[in-house]
Amino acid sequence: MKIGLVALSCCIAMAAMLAYAQSADEGYQPARVVAFERVAANAQHMAGSDDYKISMRLDNMIYACRANAPAATFIDWTTGKEFPARLNAPNGKVLLVKNPDGQVVELNIVGRKTPK
Repeated sequence: MKIGLVALSCCIAMAAMLAYAQSADEGYQPARVVAFERVAANAQHMAGSDDYKISMRLDNMIYACRANAPAATFIDWTTGKEFPARLNAPNGKVLLVKNPDGQVVELNIVGRKTPK
């Protein structure tokens, strides 16, 4: 009976480690939404109707970003919510953020500052 219980515990532990390893993507860290605002559309230029200003805190830095995507992309985004994110390594001008559905959203970094 004890051997069966130990074997079952080992199987559960291995399944949990496998699930954790699959969910942890290389280089992604938790980033918190500090500010989220939809930019008002210009009546003359409707191309900018899906623009957003988003501030994200990653590690000890706040990134001021701009994004252009359909409203459905940001349906779950609110101030204080965390998403997995990483800096785009080659140029550091893009913050890649994963939505809960697995979609990667590219946020163009326009500024950065250290919080007080």
